[in-house]
Amino acid sequence: MNQTHLHRREIRLSSLADQVYEHLRLAIISAQLPPAEKLIELDIARQMNTSQGPVREALQRLEHDGLVERKARSATYVSSVASDEMYELSVVRANIEMFAVRRAAQKITPEQCGLLDELIAKMQTAGTANDLLSLSEFDMEFHRSIVGWSGSRALLQVWNPLSHQIQRFIVQSHPLYSPDYVEVATRHLPIVDALRQHDAESAARAVHDHIMLIWPKINP
Repeated sequence: MNQTHLHRREIRLSSLADQVYEHLRLAIISAQLPPAEKLIELDIARQMNTSQGPVREALQRLEHDGLVERKARSATYVSSVASDEMYELSVVRANIEMFAVRRAAQKITPEQCGLLDELIAKMQTAGTANDLLSLSEFDMEFHRSIVGWSGSRALLQVWNPLSHQIQRFIVQSHPLYSPDYVEVATRHLPIVDALRQHDAESAARAVHDHIMLIWPKINP
């Protein structure tokens, strides 16, 4: 796997399980490990020069994220990406983020808006380089920040597992339906504009429109 993506995100991995998890997560999101691929603990452990314990822990986390599924006692497979299921997850995500952004809009600071601007700039740079994986990492960080700034731990706990499946969907579907990656980045600007004005309803509409924009292209 191309480790430059990990450096760009400045990930600090604190354990072997974290390293295995991040390696597999990015491989699944980028389709290097495609749907229905069987994941064998012993093989992964050998490839990553570790024991099976960290691999087992990483696979359990990936199962919680919805990226893998256990079909038998010892068989784990990369989960599939069904369009109708992704649409339902997008609707759920939109509702979570609309609720979160309304709360965040009431108390967001200029410094926080500046951080969102920086993430958009990083998305644009990644888009110019046709690096959709890095763009999606910054994209998820953008939305995760807003949900976190809502001040609701419960919202973040619900949003986090969804984000991994959404990110996989972005990386694997946008080349077909939204090939202009720089445009994908600039679509975040109306959200920040509304937040900067502390306009909760405009921010919620911007979030909804942003999340659901691709679906008329998939289901015309």
